[in-house]
Amino acid sequence: MRVLAVFGSPRKNGNSARMLEAALQTLPESAEIRRVYVAEKNIAPCCATRDCQTLGYCPVEDDMQQLYRDLDWAEVILFATSSQFGDVSAPLKAFMERTWPLRGTLKNKIGGYVVAGRRYVESSINTLHAFMLRHNMILGGRGAIGYGYHEGDIENDPLAFEDARKMAKRVVEVYRLLCSGRMERPVAGG
Repeated sequence: MRVLAVFGSPRKNGNSARMLEAALQTLPESAEIRRVYVAEKNIAPCCATRDCQTLGYCPVEDDMQQLYRDLDWAEVILFATSSQFGDVSAPLKAFMERTWPLRGTLKNKIGGYVVAGRRYVESSINTLHAFMLRHNMILGGRGAIGYGYHEGDIENDPLAFEDARKMAKRVVEVYRLLCSGRMERPVAGG
């Protein structure tokens, strides 16, 4: 299982990062994990030139060029973001927008997420769902939400860590089902 862990918060050890690390610890030891801290990367916003439609790739030369290769490598993509002004972090949003040239190449990759915020995290969740749906990814579980404002506040929300681990377990379950070539059918009345 090749996992790309995309940390969206500007705080490298912030609340969402702590939640995603808990999820990553739940994955099998055999999982190959690459961590990307998008706030540390040089990622220009999408310029909307639409050059990518004619060229087949984004002509902007920055750190996204390596991240495109990481996205191609991954079988599972897990996101962590703080909810900022009610949505995903600005660095993560720039990263997401710059994946437009990858239309079709993320199809059937498994996605999951954790979101940490003070309150009002619904738009962050909607943005993450929309990203995965637009790329025809498979949503591996219901994600995890944690409540905290200051760095470390998340430690007072044990449910956030429990849900992050559950999300990771479900992602593994979906991965194994896809790799086995079979899907379990629900039992009638069960």
